Amino acid sequence: MTLRILSIDGGGIRGIIAARMLEFIQQWLDQPIANYFDLIAGISTGAILAAGVAIGMSPSELYQLYLNKGQIIFPYRSWLNPQRISLVFKYGLSAPKFSNDGLIRVLQEEIGLDKTVADITSQGMPSNRKLMITSYDTVQRLPVLFKSWHPREWYASVPLWEECVCSASAPTYFPAHPLRVRHDQTIITHSMVDGGVGANNPTAWAVAEAIQLLRAKQLAKETTPLSLDQIVNEVSVLSLGTGALLQSLPWKEVRSWGLIEWAPRIVDVVMDAPNDIYEYISREIVTKAGTERTQHYLRLQPELDQKFGAIDNATSAYLKQLTTITDAYLKTQARAIGAFFN
Repeated sequence: MTLRILSIDGGGIRGIIAARMLEFIQQWLDQPIANYFDLIAGISTGAILAAGVAIGMSPSELYQLYLNKGQIIFPYRSWLNPQRISLVFKYGLSAPKFSNDGLIRVLQEEIGLDKTVADITSQGMPSNRKLMITSYDTVQRLPVLFKSWHPREWYASVPLWEECVCSASAPTYFPAHPLRVRHDQTIITHSMVDGGVGANNPTAWAVAEAIQLLRAKQLAKETTPLSLDQIVNEVSVLSLGTGALLQSLPWKEVRSWGLIEWAPRIVDVVMDAPNDIYEYISREIVTKAGTERTQHYLRLQPELDQKFGAIDNATSAYLKQLTTITDAYLKTQARAIGAFFN
């Protein structure tokens, strides 16, 4: 009855860290990663990875996606790059840094034009495999969870690549994505932005969904309901981060900051804080549910120096440095990873 969760954080180009970790983890398994996990959840760049895993892409293919196509998504470094002029004319001086044209192109190429989230449990794929992608609707001011096991929801006909665009449209970096969907006889436009606005770590949401799935499965078979502890005791979580920054922001430095100083940092701060909160909640729920539970929850999150904080630097040198850091970190976690999968 155990339900295994793979949860992947957001983090822009630093998703290459999670992709590299997936490559390492694949070595511990005698089957594709997608066949091992029952629920695969992702936010932002983690949504791209989660979708890739769910449709059967190998970890190596996902790693190469960041290495070879990252510069299509993030084509330049400076806000003053001439390529941004068209965005300024379209949106004004406060325009997002990038067009989402490159992001859309890459996702359509890698995922395909017509595949939907509901296809995850069809087309010859294991029926128990479930995918959840998180975004945020600025019109309704609510998070949106695209779930593969809800084929009759309003988003059922939305292409999987477009759901990933919704989840990865990080404020200030990309424009909000207009998701046009038919509700009854009316076309409604949802304004979708990065799911990390709500929480850049989808683990807590995934655990909540797992509890509901297990409870429903148990109720269909048993007459005596299980306790919450008994249900959670069947949940196993592997949570992959995209790097935690070590540099702090001292009071003496931030006390006088205004809009100009906070602007380039506020997205990271707003997304990092809930990250830690939801990670703590998830860990406490899963590991405290019963005894001997510590090996049912594993969080992999390398620490990064501030110079590796950029989520839009797709240069080959930067990506190779992130890879080196990840490889070194994984060597220190080999025992924990082995214990989790054994």
